[in-house]
Amino acid sequence: MRPSRFLIGVDSDGTAFDSMNIKHLDAFIPAALEIWPMPEEMAQRFTGIEKTVNLFSSLRGINRFPGLLEAFERLEKEFPGAKELPDLHDLRAYIAGESRYSPATLKAWIAAHPSRELNKTLAWSDRADELFTRACEGLMPYPGVSEALKAASAAASVAVVSSAAKAGLEKDWAAGGLTPFVDYLMSQEDGSKTAQLQKAMAQCDQPALALMLGDTDSDGESAHAAGALFYPIMPGDEEASWQRFREEILPLFLAGKYGSDEETKYYSRLKDMLS
Repeated sequence: MRPSRFLIGVDSDGTAFDSMNIKHLDAFIPAALEIWPMPEEMAQRFTGIEKTVNLFSSLRGINRFPGLLEAFERLEKEFPGAKELPDLHDLRAYIAGESRYSPATLKAWIAAHPSRELNKTLAWSDRADELFTRACEGLMPYPGVSEALKAASAAASVAVVSSAAKAGLEKDWAAGGLTPFVDYLMSQEDGSKTAQLQKAMAQCDQPALALMLGDTDSDGESAHAAGALFYPIMPGDEEASWQRFREEILPLFLAGKYGSDEETKYYSRLKDMLS
């Protein structure tokens, strides 16, 4: 089928699937408390800080490794000198010295900069992936996603735009019954979300008009950097957000009437929520 002039980019975690909460509550936090055991009070604060950073702040959607560093730095301020805290020097060096953060780049960094603490960080990442995979078995999309993407795919090309690994995305989107509505499945292997959007837009009829759906401020920033518009799927109000997209936003976008004024109306709500 000839590519459409219109492109709908869709984030996966927290946008199409309720996997953002699962990722942190059932995987990242429990794995961290296994790797870095803490007294109860300290563990409770770490849990609260990690949730705040990764779910309820402007950093929502941040890569796991900078997110871990941010959580531990905040915890360090509340428990200065606690022996249970990791030495963050090597993690800071990795974050500062790398431009792309993933288990693969961390392994390569460790090979060049051996570090006991970074070995623990890698073990945390692997354990978190294990717990996440287990917790997401049978996970279905948010209500309304299938109907919305079916409507979108009738008039536009649809691209998954995600920082997750391709194998996991292929499995989740197939199990969720969404694959028939997807033209391009982009993942961390395709670069940043901005790069993914640009790749998908390049395969559309030119000039391509693109709209990105996501649940974080960084999704909006990625959309704008690629030259796309943004529509937020509001955390905690996902079903209504998807219904609004199908009934209101998609027709406006296809008619060329979803512009900066409409975008700002919705985007500002997300920014206020995550400020």
